[in-house]
Amino acid sequence: MQERSVQHTTFVIERSYGASPKRVFAAWANQEAKAKWFPGPKLFDFRVGGREYHRQTHEGVTYTYDATYQDIVPDQRIAFTYIVDRDETRLSVSVTTVEMKPEGTGTRLIYTEQGAFFDGTDKPEDREHGTRLLLDALDKALQDELMLDEKIH
Repeated sequence: MQERSVQHTTFVIERSYGASPKRVFAAWANQEAKAKWFPGPKLFDFRVGGREYHRQTHEGVTYTYDATYQDIVPDQRIAFTYIVDRDETRLSVSVTTVEMKPEGTGTRLIYTEQGAFFDGTDKPEDREHGTRLLLDALDKALQDELMLDEKIH
């Protein structure tokens, strides 16, 4: 019989972006905008109670991300719960809050994740590292959007 374990963790990542809270929020709330920095979902229903679902296979292993939006305050806050599976194995369950606060002409984003990681199948430090990479990709997508706006105007 396999020994079971749970590792609980919380991590907080703070970032400053040169875009308004409205633009940062839109990068999370709009499927096309989010696909520029986060792997494209198969299902995207951005509303309280709505789901975001991704399933992709990499090197013969299928990963599933299944999120449910719990709270949305336009331009200020998004709270969601999500699970990650590898094939038929549940790796983790998380509660995440993304806060967007005005900071000068830009935005201070505060990403807080509270996770339960099961049976040593995933590591919190790996999740935090991956999240930092996604938030870097968000920054690049926002910068690209601002540059495009400047060219148009």
